[in-house]
Amino acid sequence: MSDHTCCFRCTKFILTAGLTALFVWLSLRTSKPSCSLHNFYLPALNISDHSNTTRSNHTLYFQLNLNNKMKDKGVRYDEIKLSFFYYGTNTSIPIGNSTINGFYQGHDKKAKKKGKLEIQKMAWDAAFKNVTNTSKVIFRVDLATRISYKIIFWFSKKHNFTVENRTMEVDSTGKSSAQQHLHCYFMGLGFPLIVLVSFILLL
Repeated sequence: MSDHTCCFRCTKFILTAGLTALFVWLSLRTSKPSCSLHNFYLPALNISDHSNTTRSNHTLYFQLNLNNKMKDKGVRYDEIKLSFFYYGTNTSIPIGNSTINGFYQGHDKKAKKKGKLEIQKMAWDAAFKNVTNTSKVIFRVDLATRISYKIIFWFSKKHNFTVENRTMEVDSTGKSSAQQHLHCYFMGLGFPLIVLVSFILLL
């Protein structure tokens, strides 16, 4: 066998291995879902409604939006746990927790999950006074769950998916003036795949 033929076969093998590795990487590459909090509403802080029923309604309403932008991979969420805190005078006070049941989200799909909780241990009089004086009441939101990706016919291992210390400002309407994008952090698949590609190319 000539050196030319051997070189050609080696080059062909390297190119084939490289293209295979690229295909595997593209097939397994993932991106995190985006999430945001909408319709954050506390009726008791709505100063335009003077009814006793509204003033004594200590319920917090919200909507969690989750967006899977991947065109070819689904996402499975474990139970999503949200923790809420009220910023009082130089302190953060836990006021309750809410849980959204786990679910599967198809590729390139959006999900809207409504939730509510009865708030405990909050200084309502002080909060109402703040919004009456055109100030805003600040709340903190933490989110925690685990997710896995559906890649072709199987699911990946689970990854932590968390949000910490995101704030919501509520005005005299009892609502947050804008939606809050929640930046979620988790360990993805990128680094192991880069190692895999590099290993195959070095064969």
